[in-house]
Amino acid sequence: MSEDNSPRTGEAAVRTGANDHAWEREHRHPTPTQARGMLQRRRDAEAKLEQHQREARRRAAE
Repeated sequence: MSEDNSPRTGEAAVRTGANDHAWEREHRHPTPTQARGMLQRRRDAEAKLEQHQREARRRAAE
């Protein structure tokens, strides 16, 4: 079997130089478009949580 150098083994992946650019591309900071999407999803989730909390408080007060 091949050696597993995944992060779950507690060891860093072996960097050979051959595909380092691919690893770096996948582990960069998000692009502005991705960041906006993440921010929008977070805002949506926070709004949904706030709505659920308001409904729970209203039900508890009844």
